[in-house]
Amino acid sequence: MGVAQNRRRSERIQPFVAPCRYVIGDARVPAFLTDISRHGGRVHTEIEPPAEGVALTVELRLARQAVALVLPATVRWSRARERGGFVFGVSFDGAGAEEQKALDGLVEGFLRRAASII
Repeated sequence: MGVAQNRRRSERIQPFVAPCRYVIGDARVPAFLTDISRHGGRVHTEIEPPAEGVALTVELRLARQAVALVLPATVRWSRARERGGFVFGVSFDGAGAEEQKALDGLVEGFLRRAASII
């Protein structure tokens, strides 16, 4: 049995849980975003997830932000959760400079706070 290769390009924030919506066409589906990084995250939902390769948008609003962070994303994998519902991984592809800057700031802020309590 081999060791699974970590293909992540950047450190992910754990624990991180924030309410979000993912948008496909006219559908806006409530969900939770976890394990966020500069390049992706996990989306937890109660309905069947989109297929691998589907492009969607993740809308994320944090407590101190007046406007939601809107991130273009691509579904990379999905699976059913043991306790019900589903989880799927997304990569944040095609984020513009402003979106990427906001996402980088979010991740860096969490890393700074985590480092200050260790």
